[in-house]
Amino acid sequence: MRDHIDFIQAQHIKWQQAELLGYPDARMKLLSTDDATGALSTILSMPANWKRPPAASLFDEEIYVLDGSLTMGGETFLAHSYAFLPAGYGENDIATTNGATALYFRSGSVGEQQRRDPATIESRLVRYLDVANGSWDGDLERLGLSSMKAGSRMRMLREDPLSGEMTYITATIAFRRGEKAERHPISQEFFLLSGELAGELGTMQGGAYCVRPPMAKHGPYGSPTGALIFFRGFGGRQETFWEETDPFTFYPTHQPILPDSLKALGKPVPPPSRY
Repeated sequence: MRDHIDFIQAQHIKWQQAELLGYPDARMKLLSTDDATGALSTILSMPANWKRPPAASLFDEEIYVLDGSLTMGGETFLAHSYAFLPAGYGENDIATTNGATALYFRSGSVGEQQRRDPATIESRLVRYLDVANGSWDGDLERLGLSSMKAGSRMRMLREDPLSGEMTYITATIAFRRGEKAERHPISQEFFLLSGELAGELGTMQGGAYCVRPPMAKHGPYGSPTGALIFFRGFGGRQETFWEETDPFTFYPTHQPILPDSLKALGKPVPPPSRY
């Protein structure tokens, strides 16, 4: 089980050598981890000329490039490129000439039968997806998010055929505001890629990270600037339950939910200066 984090600005998390990932020559910011399974979420910084040889892994990997560029499995990944590499997939070599920074997620160990079955591996694989190309045609209504449709768009990145788990991005227009709080019967994490997002626990800037246990109440949210948000669910298919709550405000009090180990880092980040 992961600690409930809602929310922390990644700018306050210290860089450390990525020895936990087996990459001592790279750096990472550890966003969250599940001590029971070994699953973890990080920001991974790969220096210039960094390489990882191909090797079928024991766990699933998800990668979303934030900055720089890398090559993986013969594809070139620039910022806002995504891949899901299932356990057992062997074409997972990574190389970067000038360096790259990415969101990097790793599951716990996956069962031997699943990671040895070629058909299963192929059905779960997302080899390469460029968010800057293609349509934002994700079905908000299917996730129970129809109330967001007028002011938001969704891009589905993956939907696992076995577990139903989803990874997707939403983009909201400026001054969209929610009216109700929401809950999901799965665990969910998100990373604010850009923009500003106000909720009942404070105002998040780009770099904000959350991970919530099943049925944790959150929202409503709104953004005076518009926002681009990366969502990742685990533990099954996403549903949404809505409930009445306090009225939304664009100027909430800063009061994040953090474990004791992170409370000292729970400071807000001001919006970037425009002049």
